[in-house]
Amino acid sequence: MKTVIYLDVLLLVNFLVAYLLLRAVGFLCGAPPGFWRTCAGAVMAALSSLILLAPPLPAALSLLYQAASAAAVCRTACPFRGWRGFARQTVWYFLLNLGLAGAVLLALSRGLPLGAQTNNFAVYWAVSPSLLVGCAVLVYLTLRLVLLVFGGPKETECWQLRLSLDGADGPPLAALLDTGFLLRDPLSGQAPVLASYTSLRGALPEAVAAFLAGFFAGACPEPPPGTPVRLIPCKTAGGMRTLPAVGGFSARLSGPGKVRQADRVLVVFTDQTLADGSVQALFGAEFYHTARPVQRRFAQAGRERSAVE
Repeated sequence: MKTVIYLDVLLLVNFLVAYLLLRAVGFLCGAPPGFWRTCAGAVMAALSSLILLAPPLPAALSLLYQAASAAAVCRTACPFRGWRGFARQTVWYFLLNLGLAGAVLLALSRGLPLGAQTNNFAVYWAVSPSLLVGCAVLVYLTLRLVLLVFGGPKETECWQLRLSLDGADGPPLAALLDTGFLLRDPLSGQAPVLASYTSLRGALPEAVAAFLAGFFAGACPEPPPGTPVRLIPCKTAGGMRTLPAVGGFSARLSGPGKVRQADRVLVVFTDQTLADGSVQALFGAEFYHTARPVQRRFAQAGRERSAVE
């Protein structure tokens, strides 16, 4: 029996399905893409579904094609913020696609009359336009209901952090207020700041920079004299790790309409990428609340007075 496949239905169905899957991937990874980028990724996914019309390929080659197309779709739809984030987005999109295809194949194996065709891990379901629009509206209303009940994801709260040690001011760092940041000095109980070593090494005092460079090179350097240094165990994505912490910093946080300042800050340094490379420092809610607020108008008046003098 000859199978008739309507290209307009094939492309439209895959476009809508890919759009919804990309939105789901964005929520799962905490970085939903914009509308137009999501549409561009959905167009790429719809075009990749044309593999359904190709001759049957070996299972391994079909699986490789689906993985490569998932990477291309995610690269098109999602802004690139590091290889780690890109890999996570691709894996989620790939798994969601496999799960959806597996659900259809399971229904076919049970003899349900879906009218679906499969080839090269691609699935074609000949549905009527009214059913397609109705399903899309139903999914949209379901998502709106979930957001209404549980609330939408909170926007990322980014700050500008400037650290200074012994009179040496570091460059402004993009810092993220992470509510799940639980790192703490086990000796003093102080809530530290986690900062990127590569972003600050050029602005640190020579002795501190030499100590950190030796530590991250795998050596056992002597601590810099006169500077409080300790090693703090830290749980990272790669497992438990000991990171160097340097005390005595002054910190200034600048956000939208808010400025906070703290003294005697403990800074934990890492040579790993933070938040997929989008920020150079992390701090928790406890550190934020211990930093004292600074009135912006007084600070501005002080700068103007200094300029006049």
